Amino acid sequence: MTTPPFLQLGDYLTNPADPALADTPYARLAACDLAAWLTQWPDLHAQALKNLARRIHPTARIHPTAIIGEDVIIGAGAHVWEFTTVRGHTLLAPGVSVGFNCEITNTYLGAGTVLGHRIGLNRTLVGDHAHLSADVMAAAIHLTADMTRPDRDTFLRLPDGLYPCRTPRFGALIGDRVQTGSRITLGPGTAIGRDCHIHSHTAIAPTTVVPDHHTITPTDRPTHHARPRRT
Repeated sequence: MTTPPFLQLGDYLTNPADPALADTPYARLAACDLAAWLTQWPDLHAQALKNLARRIHPTARIHPTAIIGEDVIIGAGAHVWEFTTVRGHTLLAPGVSVGFNCEITNTYLGAGTVLGHRIGLNRTLVGDHAHLSADVMAAAIHLTADMTRPDRDTFLRLPDGLYPCRTPRFGALIGDRVQTGSRITLGPGTAIGRDCHIHSHTAIAPTTVVPDHHTITPTDRPTHHARPRRT
């Protein structure tokens, strides 16, 4: 019998350290398979909401013009700036900053992650201490004849073969400490390893998997990061 493919989220993301999430499914995030998490995410998020004492931490700062959905979880010290919408089964971990005029839907943002201005993320998971500059977009569905009813499943091209995500709605998996320039398009269906750098004006094709510690430019295939590591 063929063993089903497994892509462990812990290969990209650090498990949430927030004590408030200890009794929720998010406490087991790193041990989960990507496809299993994507297909069960709305239910897992609903379970988390039931076990939380408060949905939005009192130290979070939310601008009066921001729109926050009723299911969104926001951790301590998080900051949501002007004219931004955060909705769906979304979790902003402690210390997250979401910039001006962003649209964040059905997304996980790890601790200390910073989003610049005009960023659009959907069905996307981002690790701890990532920094996405202005105009980064993660497309969540493939182009189809009827975009309101996506039916083309997403998948990733792993070194040992194709990995089915078992859903037509998946944007990107972005690892811890990924740093990007501006005006970047991802997916649908991309995985970016830890400590990668993505230069401005780069489009990363659907199904692409980038290993840890790589630099991606607009014209080159992913290559090993040649610059000294920042400390």
